[in-house]
Amino acid sequence: MQRHTYVLEHWEDRSGDRLSWRFGYRGTAGEFGRIEVVYPARRHGDRHVTEVSGDTVPAISFDGWAYGRKPSLHMAQLSVGGSGIRIQRNRWAQTRAGRALRLRVAGREYRYLATGRRHRDRALVRDGVEIRTGRQGSGARKKATFTVLGPADATDLALAAVLVGVNTRNLTRGGAVRAFLNRSLNWLEIFQ
Repeated sequence: MQRHTYVLEHWEDRSGDRLSWRFGYRGTAGEFGRIEVVYPARRHGDRHVTEVSGDTVPAISFDGWAYGRKPSLHMAQLSVGGSGIRIQRNRWAQTRAGRALRLRVAGREYRYLATGRRHRDRALVRDGVEIRTGRQGSGARKKATFTVLGPADATDLALAAVLVGVNTRNLTRGGAVRAFLNRSLNWLEIFQ
């Protein structure tokens, strides 16, 4: 089975006022060329957008309720090459496999699931291809690592990259509880 590893370096642009700050990952992924993940690329009130662009990857954006700097899975919308993609998940499932995101892109079924208890380890899986993503380091040394197993194409890599720029804590039970408590506390602040 083919196995390739690509590393994207973290970057920040804190110029201007706080609402114009941008963050993300960028680097070169072998034959796929340059890839850049930007979050929040745009803001729409309480919603943030993460975008992926590059030499050979399709333009992908993920729009969701803001959670910190990234969009969350709450009320999320995914767009691949300008086409809207339906995202499904079972938020009441007890296992990581049951809580996985399910997508259908270009006639292919994908699952995006947590592979560990921490929110940094994920995998995008389709028939014959798996892309394991991990984030390491802190501050200026942050990196996003993509381990590709199987004959992945540019769409596979772009989907995995955009999801690195999304808050996916809800894919684990513990992360879902923390996200719920955080949202509840934010709502309570409105009434004070």
